[in-house]
Amino acid sequence: MSNQTLRELAKDYARGQIDKDSYRKSRVELITAITAGKVNVKDIDFPPPLMPSEEEAAITETAKREKSEAASPAPKNRPAPSGSTSNKQQSVERKKLPLMFISISIVIVITLIVLVVLFYPKPPGSETVETSNSSDKTEAVTATTSAAGTNMAGESLIADFLRQKSWTEASLDTFLNSWSTLTQEERDSAKPSKRMQRMHDSIYKQFLEEKALSSIDSEKATLKQEKLIAFAKALGIDDSRLVLE
Repeated sequence: MSNQTLRELAKDYARGQIDKDSYRKSRVELITAITAGKVNVKDIDFPPPLMPSEEEAAITETAKREKSEAASPAPKNRPAPSGSTSNKQQSVERKKLPLMFISISIVIVITLIVLVVLFYPKPPGSETVETSNSSDKTEAVTATTSAAGTNMAGESLIADFLRQKSWTEASLDTFLNSWSTLTQEERDSAKPSKRMQRMHDSIYKQFLEEKALSSIDSEKATLKQEKLIAFAKALGIDDSRLVLE
């Protein structure tokens, strides 16, 4: 067996000079020989670490001191003497007293004004004026309400008819009779309304349905179309599409 050391053996394996099995076999043999005392092992004397110079030691000590000073918390402010604190509080209280007096005075003045306004006797003619004003307002509201009800009579009649969804001759005749009982003002106010527009659209829709049924019973469908045209004219609806073909 050679006098090769473990380090040299590991270097040969790392360089690829020996394979893995040879390395393991030689390593076991070398360790066994060292354990049995057949191979002398030399002590390796490492050189001691170099001692820092005085200048380096001073720099290191300065850096440590600066680091400890930066990490230490800043000293807390000492509390002010009790005498100065009490003097400040007294001066603040002295400043608050005029403000409190002014606020109380303002509240008293406002209260007096409100009491005078509430309990001051009214002149004799004021009650008459107020009564007349209230009666005028009541009459105006009543007149507006009655006018609104009059204007809504025609729209209500149209809404009831469309809600029934009945286009028989009897239903059409009943509506025209009720329509004729309205005043001219009621009929005129209902014509530009949205409900009258819905009535117009519904008449044209029903006219198209009867026109489609003319292939089944042309005579009956024609009579129904003529009735719808007359119904529309009675309501003042002029639609060029409502024409018999």
